[in-house]
Amino acid sequence: MAQRKTERKNLQGEETRTRILEKTMRLVAVHGYAGTSLSMVRRACNLSASSIYWHYSGKDELIAAALDHAYRTQAQRLPNWLDTPPSASRANDLYSQLMRSPSGEGEMGYWRAGLQLSLTRPEAPIPARELFLQIRSEGIEWTADWWERTLPENMPQRRAAAVLMGHLTVAVRESSFLKLRGPRSTDTAGLIRMNAMALDAVARQLVDLAETRNLAPASPAPPQITLLPSADDPESGREAIIRAAQEVIAQSGYDGVSIAKVCERAGLPASSLYWIFKDKDALISTVISNACAGWKQLREKEFALPPGDHWAEQIRAFILPSLDGAEHRQGAVPMSLLLLLQRAEHVDAGRSELETVLQETFEATVDWFDALLGQGAAAGPRHAQDVATCLFRMLDGMLISRRVAEPFYDPQLLALLISNAIVQVAQQGAKAA
Repeated sequence: MAQRKTERKNLQGEETRTRILEKTMRLVAVHGYAGTSLSMVRRACNLSASSIYWHYSGKDELIAAALDHAYRTQAQRLPNWLDTPPSASRANDLYSQLMRSPSGEGEMGYWRAGLQLSLTRPEAPIPARELFLQIRSEGIEWTADWWERTLPENMPQRRAAAVLMGHLTVAVRESSFLKLRGPRSTDTAGLIRMNAMALDAVARQLVDLAETRNLAPASPAPPQITLLPSADDPESGREAIIRAAQEVIAQSGYDGVSIAKVCERAGLPASSLYWIFKDKDALISTVISNACAGWKQLREKEFALPPGDHWAEQIRAFILPSLDGAEHRQGAVPMSLLLLLQRAEHVDAGRSELETVLQETFEATVDWFDALLGQGAAAGPRHAQDVATCLFRMLDGMLISRRVAEPFYDPQLLALLISNAIVQVAQQGAKAA
């Protein structure tokens, strides 16, 4: 009888622990690490504070455990890519694996929360962040193992090429976590097949490039530039506060912003903020608008060259500024990526503004592909839309990877690989239409 009571008590304790972990992960996915508190977890679980402290010493340990639990639960449900024997078509095999991969929501919500953490640069180590970076690194490695078995055995830099493909494959999947409106957020089977074909096209290029190019990552992520206010500048106080807010967001995310932190970072009294901005929301809105303007300025590109041999050249010129770090030095990409990963309602207006900017660029790119493909085939606007989506999936995914992974790959190499792959899948789809 005593043994049964002990077993029942242990079971109840395990059920409580699981409930705490799952509720915590949902809160972090919405409110971010900085915006999630133990009191929120307590209310969500309808438990006393002592019940939570019975299992976990504090917030850091709890969120790390919640992330680990979500990862292990999801990993147990998915088959290992290496368990499937290779067939005659690597693109088909990759398509099957990507189709079986979960979407950016649901089971993989913990990954989006981990990305939010990994995109920040906290002053002190955060256990959940370090854990996610380890999980992500392991995911890239076993994806690289899958790619390595598909590459020629006598290929130079075979492992380096496989790891690059692991990074790119994970990046394509991570781009689906960005909250975007319209067709770019639709993960149809046709789009997944095109993603698989594009990744396969990159791998085929690497077989030849491995003879002459270094395929290992080489350049570290660029440091953020801090613009110091000038005493002679009448806008210096405003600029100092905006720059300080950007730095706080870069460290703690949007939910970690407070007036006290911003003013301390700017070296100004807290009252000075209210002379310039109505409140904290107005300040964050300004930061978001600046990020949108920076992204829009860099992404605005007129495709003026004629078609034919200039395809890859035009695409390469379009994406290279993003990959080589120009956006990062202005802070547009880190601010924007964090915003697109957010689910909290208080940033909805800013996120909508950013989505509009990105959608305009996307639609212009679709029109360009549609006009170009229409000259030689009746592929239709749907194919042009899928090609543009495939391009932005690869580009946006590598923008995330650049911020998360150090060192990073040669931007010139990535631009070459992506642009050539997009041209190939666009032309193949046009011929098949």
